[in-house]
Amino acid sequence: MSATQALGQESKIITRREIAISVEVVAYIALIALAVILRIAQIDSVPMTGNEARQALAAWRTVYAEAPGSPITPESPLLFALHSLSFTVLGASEFSARIWTVLAGIGLLLSPLLFRDLLGRARTFMFCLMLVFSPVMLVATRTDSPVVWTMLVVLIGLWALWRYHRMGQERYAVGTILCLAVTLFLTDPTGPFYVLVLVLAASFAFWLRMRDVQTDANSEPPRFIRLNDWPWGRALPIAGLVVFLVGTQFMLYPAGLSIIGELLNTAVRGLTTPRPQIPAIFPLQITLFYEPFTIFLGVASVWWLIQKDRFSTVDRFLAGLAIFGTALSIIYAGVGAEHSLWLVMPLVGLGSAAAAELLTKPSDLLWWRAPEWSRWLLALAMIALLGMFAIHGQALGRSLLFLSDSPLDFTQLSGSINVVWVIIIILFTVIGYFLAAGVWGIGMTTRGGLLGMMVFLLVTSLSGGWRAAVFSAADPVELWNRQAINGDTTLLRQTLWEFSARETGGFPKIPIVALTPDDGVVAWLLRDFPNARFIPDAAGGKLEEIVLLPAVLELPDLGGSYVGQRFTISSTWDLRSLRFIDLPAWWLQRRTRTGGVPADEMVLWVRQDVYDGVQQEQ
Repeated sequence: MSATQALGQESKIITRREIAISVEVVAYIALIALAVILRIAQIDSVPMTGNEARQALAAWRTVYAEAPGSPITPESPLLFALHSLSFTVLGASEFSARIWTVLAGIGLLLSPLLFRDLLGRARTFMFCLMLVFSPVMLVATRTDSPVVWTMLVVLIGLWALWRYHRMGQERYAVGTILCLAVTLFLTDPTGPFYVLVLVLAASFAFWLRMRDVQTDANSEPPRFIRLNDWPWGRALPIAGLVVFLVGTQFMLYPAGLSIIGELLNTAVRGLTTPRPQIPAIFPLQITLFYEPFTIFLGVASVWWLIQKDRFSTVDRFLAGLAIFGTALSIIYAGVGAEHSLWLVMPLVGLGSAAAAELLTKPSDLLWWRAPEWSRWLLALAMIALLGMFAIHGQALGRSLLFLSDSPLDFTQLSGSINVVWVIIIILFTVIGYFLAAGVWGIGMTTRGGLLGMMVFLLVTSLSGGWRAAVFSAADPVELWNRQAINGDTTLLRQTLWEFSARETGGFPKIPIVALTPDDGVVAWLLRDFPNARFIPDAAGGKLEEIVLLPAVLELPDLGGSYVGQRFTISSTWDLRSLRFIDLPAWWLQRRTRTGGVPADEMVLWVRQDVYDGVQQEQ
């Protein structure tokens, strides 16, 4: 071979690599754009939950000295510092309160890129893709939850530990200790317990690895990091300094160290004290409800990796995270819906192995090579079949809601034609699979069918996540929202601003008294009104211009003539009212026989002269 030919072949290889890299970069850019749009769009149109309002009020009352209400000790020092920064620059709003967690969520979606050399290009991309389309990830990263920060810091710490184990550079060891300190003292009350989950998962992976070493002489024993070699003298002071500076907001808020104590106190209290309106093992329920395909793909991936003898240390660690994260979600009482990230992250990581395998060529080809386009043709066919199955399945689920309570009379079922179509689609899918396998082989047919199923379920799961995060955010029938904040809260705030614009020239100086906790949703609505007061009983509202009272107080004696309007603050729904035959309609379309009922209502009482726009002196 001449030098010119060799140079030409090398040029072709370089060109192909450049094209491959450019396609990968474009794919990640598209993923980032989709992730940003899904998390920024309408983020300020969804009312703040009770937990979000309390954390935001704690920072706002520190930044804005005239804010009504007493000081609040938050549970997350990191969010407290970030809220204080964003409120100082942008003011207090739903957007400024959530934007930092949204950015952390985008970083969490792209965190598998840190392990690209360990996982491989295809698996890393599928990992990121599945996280972007995950409904649990979408809803969790659109709310101001410190759990998102815990997961992000943990992954950065694991990356630093891996780099230190691989390269032995001291800076990575310092980064690992720093991430450990942030997880323990700055992010979330459940952070210390999740560190225990990490230790147990690592021990589980180590135990499986040592068992392989004992049974297989060709297996290499694991290489350990000796604690004596760790740069403790440099890492611990840096970690302590960062915790101190973040906790005290660079010494601008010296009382911030008490927040760290509150975090640890809340962590211990959460062992026995559940959140209000949150049932037991709620993260597991959320995962089963929103991520059934992720669970299936993760379990199937573990089985496939074991069968192929490719169950690596990384996969064992992820399996340990899923197992012990599930155990923690069952044992720990003070968990919420966002803690389902403990289960979803490792399951997606495991499922990415099987998802990446769907893009490879099967080894069981027939005597003639199956064309590559057959995989995508089969995927499109599966998407079409699943689409028809979903349409008729939803119609069947709706018809089940109209059956009488007892006894069940299926002869009255209006969706009998849908039952026929569901059976036809199932039979057509089974017969079509065997016909396609006879032409293109079992491997290519299975890959094409599973690929189409994955695409269909990812898209529908994403739509379900958007519905839970935006359209059904005020609907308690949505499982994520056990006590949903009603859209009336926005109307209540607009009404107060209208009275303020008329009475005090557009400045929020109008006097308001409210019989409500000063760290809840209503208190967040009154954050801009410096003359607002929180009273212990209805007697404190006599002759005041605007009075907010719970709706349970009928016709209160306020010493004058008042006009009242009722606003629903939160709603709830009794899951026990759901019958077994109603499950398809609820799971697929959130349709139920009984809807949500108001759980917390307030009445806005406006003094007659204020309502008429007449000064009291006149």
